[in-house]
Amino acid sequence: MSEKGKSALNMEGEGSPSGVPDWAHLPLAAMKLVSEKVKSINDYVRFRAVCSPWRSASLPKPRHLPPQLPWLMIPYDAFSTYKKDDGIRLFYDLWESKMRRLHLPETIGIQCIAADRGWLLLVDTEDYEEVFLLNPLTRARIILPPLATPVNHLRNNLSGDFAISKVTFSAALTDPNCMITVFLAGCKSILYCWVKHPCWTTVANSPNSFGKFSDATCYNGRFYLLYERALVIIDSRKPMNRITYALKPEWYAVSKFFLEGKSGVYVLLAFFSKGKFELYQFQEQPMMFTQITNLTNTAIFDGDNNYYLAVSSDDRELFVGGPMYICTSVPSAVKHEVVLRYNIYCVKRDEGMVEPVVCDLGEAPLDSPIPAMWFQPSFV
Repeated sequence: MSEKGKSALNMEGEGSPSGVPDWAHLPLAAMKLVSEKVKSINDYVRFRAVCSPWRSASLPKPRHLPPQLPWLMIPYDAFSTYKKDDGIRLFYDLWESKMRRLHLPETIGIQCIAADRGWLLLVDTEDYEEVFLLNPLTRARIILPPLATPVNHLRNNLSGDFAISKVTFSAALTDPNCMITVFLAGCKSILYCWVKHPCWTTVANSPNSFGKFSDATCYNGRFYLLYERALVIIDSRKPMNRITYALKPEWYAVSKFFLEGKSGVYVLLAFFSKGKFELYQFQEQPMMFTQITNLTNTAIFDGDNNYYLAVSSDDRELFVGGPMYICTSVPSAVKHEVVLRYNIYCVKRDEGMVEPVVCDLGEAPLDSPIPAMWFQPSFV
């Protein structure tokens, strides 16, 4: 019998001594098709770990995976003086309800202060000279320009906290036109650079007449700054040209935050006293906010620094009721020292019920400058 014929028999289990199909020698096209049907990043890792042929038939950086349920990164002590830092970082995997321990020596002695699209922003806050992005799954790094000069400028010329509170990307980091933006909520400022032109540019803050600064985001080459009484739009190509949209008076006292969105700019109104949330999409022609009434398939995740993340899914059983996942920190005494311990609660918005998901997660210093943040794992 020819070798081709033997392989065909093995596929049916008739040519194998044990009668078990030889899954390692499936046709290449079939293995690729199966790999593209896998939707969970954890299942995709398992698929590639089955055997060498399966690993060869699947891409190391797949682009077909849908947005994943995020992991919660537990803060760590970047400048511990009483114990050796082994570089092990804790991430709670919401999909599989388990804690994951990743060895990230790149984070030793450096603060992880923000995340976006599967990447962590790490900054040496001693001198702001070392700044880079890290993908904790692939260990890929993207070096960014030092922040020392703009930070020193802000220290000397603006009042308020200059700590970075958020980072966003205008496109995939592989796109040379991608713009990387960091926001400093305390001094209401924006710093940005282009991947192809690594130099930070500062966008000055807006007048105090707009009230308290709430949040900022970047979309389609424009910056959106959200204040108590106004939304300010700044074109990155013409930063002196600004558009101001006055908010409704009934929105003034409401907590407002931007949500990540691929098709526009979204604002989340959080009525904490009522346990209620409303989502609006902003459009510029004509300028107005349109409420998104159907949030059944959308989960909202709340981490430290009021950093919100929204994830949509067609799996109705996964997101039934449009839940919101809230991370809270609770002071706790451990060996004569007060530390923070983290809990996750799920709020079913259509039922008004609060359910604990997991409690007593990893501990962090009481005054840790590193936030607990939701991080969406990604290979790209």
